[in-house]
Amino acid sequence: MGVLMIAAAIVAGLAVFRANKVSQARHDVQVIALALDGFARENGDYPKGTLGEICRMLRGEMVNGQNPKKLDYVEAQPHELNELGEFVDPWGQPYRMSVNGAARVYSCGLNRIDEHGEGDDITSWK
Repeated sequence: MGVLMIAAAIVAGLAVFRANKVSQARHDVQVIALALDGFARENGDYPKGTLGEICRMLRGEMVNGQNPKKLDYVEAQPHELNELGEFVDPWGQPYRMSVNGAARVYSCGLNRIDEHGEGDDITSWK
């Protein structure tokens, strides 16, 4: 196999790897947004607190009297959480969430820069 063929195979492999991460982030933002909506339906309002506290509530913990039934809305593997208990995207950055009227969740994307849902950010609403 020639050097150019090896280089082409490496580039193609990296493109697939990147596409898989984008797909995973698209899936995650939808799941988290649905979990926030489910929490609001069950509890009468969206969870309030730090990002880590909100993620803990969505994973079935009661925090500051919220989620008293300890319902699980999202399952997360240890590698999908950071040290603060926040859900992280495939690039290791915490997912961003807001709940002003509707649940909105996004990943900062490949560039890891928070563009507030613009640029390469991966959003639950677009």
